[in-house]
Amino acid sequence: MTDQEILSLFIPFVKFLGEVLGENTEVVLHDISCPEQSIVAIEHGFHSGRTVGSSLTDFAFQVTNNKEYESEDYLVNYKAKAKGKEFIASTFYIKNQGRLIGMLCLNTDTTAVRSFMKTTQQLIETLHIGGAVLTMDKNNSMNTSVEENLDIPIVSFADSIIAKTIADSDISPERMTRKEKMEIVWDLADRGIPRMKGAISEIARQLKLSESTVYRYISQKS
Repeated sequence: MTDQEILSLFIPFVKFLGEVLGENTEVVLHDISCPEQSIVAIEHGFHSGRTVGSSLTDFAFQVTNNKEYESEDYLVNYKAKAKGKEFIASTFYIKNQGRLIGMLCLNTDTTAVRSFMKTTQQLIETLHIGGAVLTMDKNNSMNTSVEENLDIPIVSFADSIIAKTIADSDISPERMTRKEKMEIVWDLADRGIPRMKGAISEIARQLKLSESTVYRYISQKS
């Protein structure tokens, strides 16, 4: 089967899961072949403001480059955020003969639950009931090593990564040597940033280089 044929099998599941899980859970299907317009189906997108044609998130883009999907089929119970709300997120990796071709993501809004837990905890503390502690943050099943931004477009993510990489060097672009700029370009290339739409021109702008120079540095990477 082709990648598109496999992904098309998951489209009905998006609506199905949306109805089963209810409006509190956003259900998203990504086609990673087009990072800037990866969402091909979505239910309850009001949580993040995303629609069909919206881009990958920062986390989803990183997954495509760090290749963790090669040893895992899914990642569950990690934190995500959007529009000031907190979510518990889970992602299923869709593959074709070992290649990652898409992701099916569930993002459950925990804002109301956290508010209830906080109010309950305050009541318990007021009543001095046995020092009990009720908090979702102490759930041992929560994956705290990952946090995803659901409502930040991948282009904004690329711009911020480029700026942070340059800032981390502690040298302004005006004072950088050719080698130092080349190493930054190589670092960004290792993370797949130049593959994002508009990233080459943004790298060139922030490093005070021409786009052709950025392309040349990338081609010189061994």
